[in-house]
Amino acid sequence: MRICPECETVYEEPGIDVCPNCDVPLMDKVEEPDVAPTVDDSNLPSDGLIVIESTDDEDRIGLLRELLEDGGIPCFLSDELFTEEPTALEKMVMIPREMESDARKLIRNYFS
Repeated sequence: MRICPECETVYEEPGIDVCPNCDVPLMDKVEEPDVAPTVDDSNLPSDGLIVIESTDDEDRIGLLRELLEDGGIPCFLSDELFTEEPTALEKMVMIPREMESDARKLIRNYFS
């Protein structure tokens, strides 16, 4: 299942990679775990984090991290924060909530 990060429309049909309404790449919808993982939040922003993308592509994760940090946007990976998370195929790339708009613009401009 895929979701548009802009309008939050969920797409269940296979083969749709870009939102037809917003013209942005879709993200995999992240299912909430049944048990809350242990989080090391000592270095997190006080307003919390949002998931900007979830992927199992290590090259894309590295590229996203570099792009965001070069743009002055700190990013965190789920496997760095959730120390007791069951082994997941996809990693979540998270950023401070208040920087979402800037991050989405950076990502959209880079990948378009």
